[in-house]
Amino acid sequence: MPTTPSHAPAPGTPAVPPADLLADRALGLRQISEAQSALASAAARPDALRAVLHQLAVHLGAWTVLLDARGGELFSAGPRPAEPVLAELRALAARTTGRARTTGGRTRPPGAAAQHHAGGHLTLRTLPGSDGGGGPLTLATAATEPPTAVHRSVAGVAVVLLSLLTSPRHVLGADARSAGALVRLLLGADPAEVAPTLLPDDAPSEGHWVVVHGRLTGTVRPGGDAVQLAALGTALGTPYLDVDGARLRALIPGRPPVDPAADPEPAARLGWTLGYSAPAPGAALRTADLQAERALRRALATGEPVVRHREAGERSVHALVAPEDAADLARVRFAPLAAAGAPGPEVLLETLRTWLSLHGSWDRTAAALQLHRNTVRQRVARVGELLGVDLQEAELRMELWFALRWLPADPDGAG
Repeated sequence: MPTTPSHAPAPGTPAVPPADLLADRALGLRQISEAQSALASAAARPDALRAVLHQLAVHLGAWTVLLDARGGELFSAGPRPAEPVLAELRALAARTTGRARTTGGRTRPPGAAAQHHAGGHLTLRTLPGSDGGGGPLTLATAATEPPTAVHRSVAGVAVVLLSLLTSPRHVLGADARSAGALVRLLLGADPAEVAPTLLPDDAPSEGHWVVVHGRLTGTVRPGGDAVQLAALGTALGTPYLDVDGARLRALIPGRPPVDPAADPEPAARLGWTLGYSAPAPGAALRTADLQAERALRRALATGEPVVRHREAGERSVHALVAPEDAADLARVRFAPLAAAGAPGPEVLLETLRTWLSLHGSWDRTAAALQLHRNTVRQRVARVGELLGVDLQEAELRMELWFALRWLPADPDGAG
């Protein structure tokens, strides 16, 4: 009669997993915990979408990308795969978002899809709640190794975070701090008084803002829905956006640690041309707004994706004249424009400023101001008549340029 080995479990006793299996489980749980912590920290950053994708790429060892409803790349991280793999991924995204199903009266695409072939593993996950207005937003990954249970768990956490980050409430910054600032403004508070309450907690006490003006010049649809607003807000590093069709105004809190003009690619890929002001305190936001608008006009005229306002340095010629004297000189120089009829002295001054900044180019000035070149010629000629000068003289144009730089931007000034 056969006997049961002494090391075998008694009948009815659950089998004990081998030690190496327990170690694998512990390792997997630790990896998931570390990834969750890293993803949560990334979601709290100003550039949350990009940061979450980066951490996901690190923990999956894969290329990760956020796609809009048309399969366009919003943000990506990790080693970019070869074009044939990208083509397969785009085709998979098109098939997935095209297979809609109706649930509870709403049409939704499948939640996930996968495609595996020699040397490549593609996965696609639709973000829940991202199909309102602009179509579904999807998270896609391209890896050289098949996904493990740990990878699938980490990707699921990322999907939840990205879904929250692209929700209208998060995108529009509808938190208590923003709501309180809005109430104070509507009840008559001065913007300079309210601005510090919107700065990050770790911002310096003399908190500054950068104003951004933008115009949609690419083929990407304007950011009227949550997905586009989230992508644009991440590209600029701020939730304070005002998108009106093809026009944008934004406020970036604090002094950017990196020159915004150094990396224009994210916003440019979304189809925007941008102008940045210099950092300014809350009391000088009106001046910063003018700087951003003029920087945008220069960007449109020159074809650059981003132009940043440049302040005159302490060693420049501007330092040779006292600010008060310079302002008085500018007011007197442009006082004759007060007699101008339509379109008014302010419009003539801005036309002159743009024309001089573009070295007298009629075509580029017309493009920057969105006018016909003949209208630009007429306005500049009218300025010359009122000031009694010949604008073909280089020295005279230089004098007017300095006067424009000195002209006060306050409502009581001439500019």
